[in-house]
Amino acid sequence: MPLVRLPDLHQILNFLRHSVMASRGGHGVHSPFAYRLCEEVFYNQKAFYEFEKLESQRAELLKNKEAFDIQDMGAGSKKLQTQARRVSDIAKHGISNAKQSQLLFRLINYFDVKTSIELGTSLGLNTLYMAQANKKGEVYSMEGSESLSAFAAELARKANISNIHFLQGNFDALLPELLQTIQSIDLAYIDGNHSYNASMRYFEVLLNKTHQNSVLVFDDIYWSKGMTRAWEEIKQHPRVSLSIDTFYSGYVFFREEIKEKQHLRFWL
Repeated sequence: MPLVRLPDLHQILNFLRHSVMASRGGHGVHSPFAYRLCEEVFYNQKAFYEFEKLESQRAELLKNKEAFDIQDMGAGSKKLQTQARRVSDIAKHGISNAKQSQLLFRLINYFDVKTSIELGTSLGLNTLYMAQANKKGEVYSMEGSESLSAFAAELARKANISNIHFLQGNFDALLPELLQTIQSIDLAYIDGNHSYNASMRYFEVLLNKTHQNSVLVFDDIYWSKGMTRAWEEIKQHPRVSLSIDTFYSGYVFFREEIKEKQHLRFWL
């Protein structure tokens, strides 16, 4: 059985704070852009055709008892404390839930994202969501663990999804190399190495390739005090005009039409 750690006090207190402060809809959202985003993406309950097939993939992962060693290059997992892990345990404790994955899909679909980057492939289910959200787009997914990267690539092959580029290695080496080969980033999903220093490094590097329609998504912003500190600094950056906090993830936007910086909390 995997050793599973419960949420710590930092997470519990921030969850309680978020539950009190978060909006349940577009009420009080003054920016037209943010209001549309709220109603058409974050609180949109429309089920896309692809969701059924992707969630059947999740169901298969939850039943998969295959085990392999995970080589964590970052801060590791708070929920799974052993190096040898089963696919089913990772699917249950170590990846986004259906609501989070579907929100990422809606976001990519809404903005017609052409070029997206994922830092932290894990089993590759979110990667499939990203690729299916815009089948004409390109997804570059990075993973430190060789065994996880290979598993995710095989998952995509079996699903006949070909618009994903899997990159295995250290993010600090892979990310700058990749950014030299692409003109700009439409969306980046950061779900790896949950530490203050790493998160700030990734943000600064990615910032060089963002434009006014780009979206950066930081997962597990309350994973630790360091991650929360990074999130607070990122959303205050001069180029960030809008931030949205769903507790589980933080989203930053660079919209030039938003003249006064806005920080929103949504309850999903």
